[in-house]
This record gives sequence, structure tokens and C-alpha cells, in this order.
Amino acid sequence: MGGGEAVISDAVEIGGFVLLSGRAAVDPATLAVIEGGFEVQAHSVLADIDTVLAAAGSSRALVVRVECFLADPADFPAWNRIWSAYFTPPRPARTTVVAGFAVAGILIELQVTAAVERRAP
Repeated sequence: MGGGEAVISDAVEIGGFVLLSGRAAVDPATLAVIEGGFEVQAHSVLADIDTVLAAAGSSRALVVRVECFLADPADFPAWNRIWSAYFTPPRPARTTVVAGFAVAGILIELQVTAAVERRAP
């Protein structure tokens, strides 16, 4: 990714929704994977999602769908605990799959779709 324009949009807004690109626990300044294990990475990704949603005029409360990719199926119970604390009922629709990642060390990646707050004209 060095210099110049980013090759991936953080988010795209269309039809009253914002679609976030896959978010992983990567330091935005260095592009290094954040160390500390699954739970540290999961909380980092969720905090990043809050930031991107806010910039797009949305919020966690307006999330309607989450696609989750885990590197290790053994992390599924921890993900369910974190998910339950992060999203309160009614929770968004969710898909969770186990997948390999192009970048070594990534343990979780999330894609999110959320409604956008109506803005005053």
C-alpha cells in the first residue's frame, strides 16, 4: 500500500446505507498487524468500525448486517461473547465463517452494513 491514494475505500454510502470494507486489526500508521491475540484484535476491529461508522453518519445502533471471518474456529466462543457485549438486542444479522487471510497474523476481519442517519436538508 505505500504512498498515494488508498486502493480500498473505508466505506461506501448508497441508498441510505453505508457498506464498510473488511476491517482487520491493523495499525493505520504502520500497517502492522496488532498483536495480543484474538480478543485484542476483535476489540480493536470493533473500535475501528465505530470510528468509520461515525465518520459516515452512522453508528453501531444502526448496523443491520455483520460478516465475520475468523482465522481459527476455536475463537468462535470468544467471538460470541464479544459480539453479545458489543451488539445488544435486536442484534444485526450475522454470518461467521472460518477463512484464511492474505496477511499473516490477522485473526478476525469484519464487514459491516449500517443504515445512515437522515441528514437535515
